[in-house]
Amino acid sequence: MSSLVRPATRLGLQSPSIRTAAQRHLTSTSTTKSSTTSSQQVDIDDLLSKPTWSVSSLLPKSPDSAPAEVTSKQLRHLLKLSALPPPSSPSEEAKMLQTLSSQLHFVKEIQKADTAGVKPLQSLRDETAEGERAAELGLEALREALEAEEVRGKFHRRIRRKREESSGKEGAEWNVLGTAGRKTGRFFVVDGGKGA
Repeated sequence: MSSLVRPATRLGLQSPSIRTAAQRHLTSTSTTKSSTTSSQQVDIDDLLSKPTWSVSSLLPKSPDSAPAEVTSKQLRHLLKLSALPPPSSPSEEAKMLQTLSSQLHFVKEIQKADTAGVKPLQSLRDETAEGERAAELGLEALREALEAEEVRGKFHRRIRRKREESSGKEGAEWNVLGTAGRKTGRFFVVDGGKGA
């Protein structure tokens, strides 16, 4: 597999702001790792030009080395659940089984990653403190909705939304037959029926 870490030119790190942010991050992590040495300059192009890891390390070393975890019966059941056609030949079935077992091996290798102390991702959003502050709903954001409510009742106060009064002209201004291709009087014509 050729899914290796790509150089900076392919990752889009040509932008000066991204480049400086990455340099700042790399120099800050290098200073925290070794506080005795001064911060060293890291060349991002040099760092990203050499692959450091490959996704192929998570795949089985050889196709035959992975044990058959899925039987032919299970494969046919999965295909039926997925509304996919069954394999047309034994060679196609063997290829499907091999692909499925390598995918299962990949998932198991991913599951071996140590996630102790890692907070689970709740959703795909900015989960930094600044991002959470920006996403918070405050009183200012709700002020317009709160002003559109009125309180009624003495003991059981009910909040009712004020209804926007409409003049009723919106419906009268709409021309129902305006976009009809063919019309007869006040009706539009639709082709169909037994004679069509």
